[in-house]
Amino acid sequence: MDAKDWFYAIGIVATAFIGVWNAINHLKTTKKTAFINTVTSERVKWLDKLRNNISSFAGLTHTWTRELHDTPESEKCLLQEIDKLRYLIRLQLNPKEEDGKPNVDMRIESLIAQIPDLTNSFQQDELNTALNQLVVESQELLKDEWEKVKQESKKGDLQDA
Repeated sequence: MDAKDWFYAIGIVATAFIGVWNAINHLKTTKKTAFINTVTSERVKWLDKLRNNISSFAGLTHTWTRELHDTPESEKCLLQEIDKLRYLIRLQLNPKEEDGKPNVDMRIESLIAQIPDLTNSFQQDELNTALNQLVVESQELLKDEWEKVKQESKKGDLQDA
């Protein structure tokens, strides 16, 4: 074989090697991107569901305590929906401590548990305070999670959450 033939052979082998290496890297990148897109998409859906559930819980509790229901049957339906939302919201939260202190999820869960105890007519001020605090804590959680979603989509890296 001539030197030119060796040169061509080495070039063909190197090109094949680079092609295989590129294909493997492309597959890895595609898998990672698909995973991150799936997680980010599910996080956005979760944020929307949580926002809707908390607003429904607060609104229905407000309506129920103001006796804005027509019949005992409608009151029973309101209470059933409120109870369902209480547990649904709790299942959507991650109650773990951060640095030995309750995280925002735990604070929301605490408020969700506390609010039904404040539904007596003589505790309207405490109930209003707790409902407002629930909204504030929820806003903090939603904002923090939205920032994580933005970072995931920019950097393509999932944060520890």
